[in-house]
Amino acid sequence: MTSFIVFAVLLVVAALLMVVVPLFRNASGAQLDDDANALQTKTALSVLREQLAELDADVAAGDMSQSDYQRTRDELERRALEEGETRSGTLSGKPARGWGMATALLIPLLAGVIYLDIGSLDGLDPTQVGGEDTHQVTQEQVEEMVATLAERLKQDPENAEGWFMLARSYSAMGRFADAATAYGELAKRMPDEAQVYADWADALAAGNNRSLVGEPSRLIDKALSLEPDNIKALALSGSAAFQASDFAKAAAQWERMLAQLPAESELATSIRQGIAEARQKAGMAPAAAAPAVAPGAGISLAGTVALSPALIEKAKADDVVFIYVRPEGGGMPFAILRKTVADLPVQFDFAGVPSMAGDRPIPATVEIGARVSKSGNAGARPGDLDSSVLAVPPDASGVNLLIETELAQ
Repeated sequence: MTSFIVFAVLLVVAALLMVVVPLFRNASGAQLDDDANALQTKTALSVLREQLAELDADVAAGDMSQSDYQRTRDELERRALEEGETRSGTLSGKPARGWGMATALLIPLLAGVIYLDIGSLDGLDPTQVGGEDTHQVTQEQVEEMVATLAERLKQDPENAEGWFMLARSYSAMGRFADAATAYGELAKRMPDEAQVYADWADALAAGNNRSLVGEPSRLIDKALSLEPDNIKALALSGSAAFQASDFAKAAAQWERMLAQLPAESELATSIRQGIAEARQKAGMAPAAAAPAVAPGAGISLAGTVALSPALIEKAKADDVVFIYVRPEGGGMPFAILRKTVADLPVQFDFAGVPSMAGDRPIPATVEIGARVSKSGNAGARPGDLDSSVLAVPPDASGVNLLIETELAQ
């Protein structure tokens, strides 16, 4: 901070020197100007005499007429007169020491007073100013955004995506009871999605010392009834069995889960350790290495969505269009894009779209479809307009979806 202040003072001094020094110029400086003016005037007169002598010589030699001689002489005399008037009219540049003294004192004084009034002393310290990350989102800002989302859902309670985001946000903030409530609301809007029940059970357990007894176990069973190979539901089911000392069931559930994980993933390593412990407690032989299903590298599906001309009259311009990617056979989507009917036909690209997969690996084949939702809800409802569902690799391009079917009322 000290070096910064010294540097700032030096800059002020340099600026003052350029402004004040001319105001302190003394009489000797003015005298030098007068001497220079006198010398230049004398030089001009000398040149004039030489030019007049040349004119006289030209006339005497017969090289110039008398009229030309007179016109040229008049022009030379006029220029000499103008030169003399210019030099005599030059200001002498008297010194202005009073103004110089006032400027030197008042500029720094006024600058200091103004800074102390509207500035901050901390701003003089570059380390404090530079060390602040003005783009960093604070905890208070996060809580405010989550609270805003919660208020918005009171006005738009059928927004399934909003409930999903709110539930995940509450879980990340450690507000597990609120997260469980949000998952309960999400389950009302997406009653057939296994992942919702698995996440709901996890939130309840997290808020109850990781106990899966009671309601969490019921939710886990519901998830598995909808999607028997749901990874999170299998993981929680194995944990619930382990807590109940049913070690054989715990091992069986975790082995089913392990078969869907990348062999070298950290989660697979952890699950193998759990299986080994469960099998040992159950008096079972160690498990053989289970083959892993190679997942895709991520979702980067791209293509177009269009609405069949036959259904144009059944859709409004502001109806929501969901483009979704999910596991084969259905289940919680891996990712969703949201458009409107007014956008159609529209090109889509899932590269960079936030993932809803959680801990689930992306398999080598996924399903993609599009739906015009009359309610704005991601879940299918009677009256919605749907496309055929295509099974494609998660990085496929040129996928064409045509919304051409109305769901039965």
